[in-house]
Amino acid sequence: MEVAVRWVREFMSLPDYLRTMLIVDLMCSFGIGLVMPIELLFATHSLGATMSEAALLVTISSIGSLISNPIIGWVSDRRSSWLAMHTAMIFSVIGPLIFTLAHDFTMGAVGAFVSGLGMGMQTSWSSILTQISTREQHRIVYGINQAEVNLGIGLGAAVGGLLAAGGQDYLYRWGFGGRALGFALLSLTLLVIERHYDLRALTARLKVEFQEEDEKDSPASASAEDGSTAESAQSGTYGGSTRSLTYVLVTMGLLVCGSFFMDLFGYSQFDAGLVTTLISDQHIPRWSLSVVDVVNTFSVVILNIILLPRLKDHNHVRILRTVPVFWAAAWIIIVLGLRLTTTFGALTVASLGIIVFGLGEVMMGISQPVVAAELAGPAYSGRMFGLLNTAASLGYIFGPMFASYILAGHETIPLLAMCAIGLIVVSLPWLLFIPSGERRA
Repeated sequence: MEVAVRWVREFMSLPDYLRTMLIVDLMCSFGIGLVMPIELLFATHSLGATMSEAALLVTISSIGSLISNPIIGWVSDRRSSWLAMHTAMIFSVIGPLIFTLAHDFTMGAVGAFVSGLGMGMQTSWSSILTQISTREQHRIVYGINQAEVNLGIGLGAAVGGLLAAGGQDYLYRWGFGGRALGFALLSLTLLVIERHYDLRALTARLKVEFQEEDEKDSPASASAEDGSTAESAQSGTYGGSTRSLTYVLVTMGLLVCGSFFMDLFGYSQFDAGLVTTLISDQHIPRWSLSVVDVVNTFSVVILNIILLPRLKDHNHVRILRTVPVFWAAAWIIIVLGLRLTTTFGALTVASLGIIVFGLGEVMMGISQPVVAAELAGPAYSGRMFGLLNTAASLGYIFGPMFASYILAGHETIPLLAMCAIGLIVVSLPWLLFIPSGERRA
């Protein structure tokens, strides 16, 4: 109880406009989760698609997201994060509307692609949060945002599951139509919030403050004060770091590469390898997929409430390095659990693995945005988060392809065990090369 009160106290300590924006994001996440359980069922039930064709909708949506994220990131930095946000939300309205009106698989594929373009909203959203909050607030804002995204998607998926259980065409279409209407209303709400709190002016003011703060801490400033050599002044500042531009760009590249492989062997396998593993197991019932979603959603929310107040001021690079370790441990626990002969025993151990996976999700949600924001700063935050979301899209494209290849006769050891090895051998080294002694990270 005391932990929950502390978490609420952290939330209430934020300015009104930040709390309002986080609540809006919760509603957006609910809309995203709403259609997740019904998209593939709608394609097979109402559009006449085969199961393999329906699965392509995930890839098509990821391709749309892959295209959208870097463009939205560039618009966020060069023009306006708010313009980028509303542009992405337009696609988030049009995509579900196409699904609502679709009568064949081709039209459904177009709807999936347009909806994927709307996923660039995540990039502009992260950029806005970076620009309207101070460096001190970053450490609490990102953690709360990650918790509510999981909660919103989980609650939306629960409602979507009820619609899917009905198995009726009109219920599916109501779900897509409800998401389209909801995002249209949320876009209007964001316009009102932006005008009411004059957030564009706030963004401009905080950018100036960031720049002034960085100039004070720059090597050029230090050399003027203590008589250092001119050579030290050539490194300049970038995104709040007193290192050379090349050095920081390389470090950003390390973060993106590490994140890509974490998505390939971790996040994407939660929807691909884990689901395939469960439904192919003879003694695991289909309803176990619902158990996995429920355990994951609430473990992430509860662990975030417990850990965020305690970890927000720790070294976030070191926290980020624990993510592939936790995810690898989760896959191994699940592999071992499924060797048990009873359904109860297998699901119990698998649920423990899901909780460990959720712990990694919390660590990633708390640390990755803070590290990214410190490296990029407000001026480059859109492109930085665009790169991270592009890496996630690539992970969701190649992750299921990797799982499909392994399961098509190349499985020398269990798929999830291979993913565990990939997380430790391929993903973790990129993160180990990111220096952990940043001034603020």
